[in-house]
Amino acid sequence: MIKSRLYIYIIAGGFLAYNGFGLAKSALTQRPENYIVYSVIGVLFIVIGGFIAVKNVLKISRGDYIDPMESLEEELLEDTKEDIEDKEPESDSRS
Repeated sequence: MIKSRLYIYIIAGGFLAYNGFGLAKSALTQRPENYIVYSVIGVLFIVIGGFIAVKNVLKISRGDYIDPMESLEEELLEDTKEDIEDKEPESDSRS
């Protein structure tokens, strides 16, 4: 996965957890008719969002992502080496 995508997942996971916390908090303070359902959904949002955020933070800290510029550089180096090998003059074996 690309590093920038991991950052987007971290932000999305944090946002989901933040919204879950707000939902659970308002459900417990205001006590609407279905406050238990709202509380359970809020806790699920917190757990899922926190999991997504922590999982992607760990991926970034371990370096478990694809750097597109690095792979592009490696590909260009390989292509350049192949071009150089193809252009090398062949020795004439005429005797």
